[in-house]
Amino acid sequence: MKKIVSLVLMLAMLFCVASADTFPLVTEPTTLEIACRTPANYPDQDNSKVSCMIAYEDLTGVHIEWDNIPASEFDNTLAASISADDYPGIIMKGRLAQTTANEWGDEGILIDLSPYLEECCPNFSALMEEYPDIRTAITNGEGKIYGLPQVVLAPAVRANTKIYYNTKAMEAAGYTEFPKDLASFKDYLIALKGTQYNVGLVASVDQLRNYFLGIYGLRNRGTHYDVVDVDPETHEPRIWAQSPRFRECMEYLHDLYADGLIYQELFTNGANNVSAQSGKEELGVYISTATFAITPQFMDDYDGVQFLLEGPYGDQIMSDIRSNLHSVNNFCITDRCENVELALRWVDYFYSEEGSQYFLLGVPNQDWEVKEDGSVYFTDAALATWEDTMTQDAFKAQFGMWPGGRVPAAFYDNLCGAEFDPIPRATAYAMLQYASDVIWPFFNWTLDENEVIMTVEKDIKSYITNAFAQAVAGEIEITDAWWSEFVSQIDAMGAEKLLATYKQVLGRVYPDGNY
Repeated sequence: MKKIVSLVLMLAMLFCVASADTFPLVTEPTTLEIACRTPANYPDQDNSKVSCMIAYEDLTGVHIEWDNIPASEFDNTLAASISADDYPGIIMKGRLAQTTANEWGDEGILIDLSPYLEECCPNFSALMEEYPDIRTAITNGEGKIYGLPQVVLAPAVRANTKIYYNTKAMEAAGYTEFPKDLASFKDYLIALKGTQYNVGLVASVDQLRNYFLGIYGLRNRGTHYDVVDVDPETHEPRIWAQSPRFRECMEYLHDLYADGLIYQELFTNGANNVSAQSGKEELGVYISTATFAITPQFMDDYDGVQFLLEGPYGDQIMSDIRSNLHSVNNFCITDRCENVELALRWVDYFYSEEGSQYFLLGVPNQDWEVKEDGSVYFTDAALATWEDTMTQDAFKAQFGMWPGGRVPAAFYDNLCGAEFDPIPRATAYAMLQYASDVIWPFFNWTLDENEVIMTVEKDIKSYITNAFAQAVAGEIEITDAWWSEFVSQIDAMGAEKLLATYKQVLGRVYPDGNY
């Protein structure tokens, strides 16, 4: 009955919808209701006051009633609203799990968007045609699509973990170029130890692990999969942590840490002190996505390493690289939405190059502009609002919907700030050459498969993560006996069952076997 009522309401309102490729979208004022996750670092964010959203209402004729929900409360608040049968018409920045989306879709709560996309979302439909992995990731086994994703096409946001170095530190250490392999990299860190840039290699634990795994030929199917990849010899899925190369990787990093060549607060502060370390001119080399944490006055001292260190077996794999998606189910429409077509036309603009800039950066020539050299950056008027206490994300959140991620939009190579600053952008472009031929997209698991992922894989991932930290820190000794027990424990936790689950989904996604 709910579906019939919604269909009648939808058809009744079609008269006010204008052409899909023109603005305004309606011929008389219309309202949509959106529940939206707000970023954790500024939970009081009010989307009705964001510059691009104010202007977009004038452009489209569509008024948005925002329910701004802090990230820390979002999942529980949304679940409670579903249970109480009092949920919103549109869920934005939700990043719903595929199993949740499928469950709510089966219950008639979420609308299957697939019948509407070709007509109502020409920009997004074109992306699915050009990049088939997008369609694969968001389509369930019954051919239904319950949400729109964050698409990432720009190399700047696909290649995550990169090395940045201080050029003055390099000179102080007596080097003229960055080292190329693991042995010479250790020598370089030793040389830095004798200078003022002596805090060691700085990174978060995850960034450290992800960068070096690829150098040992591990985690070779990209960012989205932390436990399983493909054995290059057998071409079958494997748990990469059971490879002897993982042991060697941990031993190498432990040696660096034990010798004080990795920042000694790795496990407590990670990369959280980069701003202070760069400001004191102590930072020589660090691993990160971008350089925005560097103290601005010393930014010109830093450059990116535009190659991967070569591993002991000659491997150079960029293991921390995304498919063409950042996240899925960031724009879901429920049966409470009275105009599905209008909601989709409203969001589709953000998947175009022009609309992406509008949605993510703000209003052109008001909040940002194209400079004389062709680059994009914020206007003087916008920059004047950047207070000393503001992070870059808090500043940008005044104008666009980028901060916090999980956005229903496509990221093209026409943005600025963070990953799109000149050095991170150039470094990311260089890193793409080290990507594996196949990067796995998000998989749409069945309920039975997801049960294995949420239990067996989750437990194995936690076990690997803890073992890595303990091994690098020296809390456990990496002996033959310990390694044998480590590998056996993963088997005992359900490795065979997990790999069988991966073989099932890989058979569906890659029927030709080229996974």
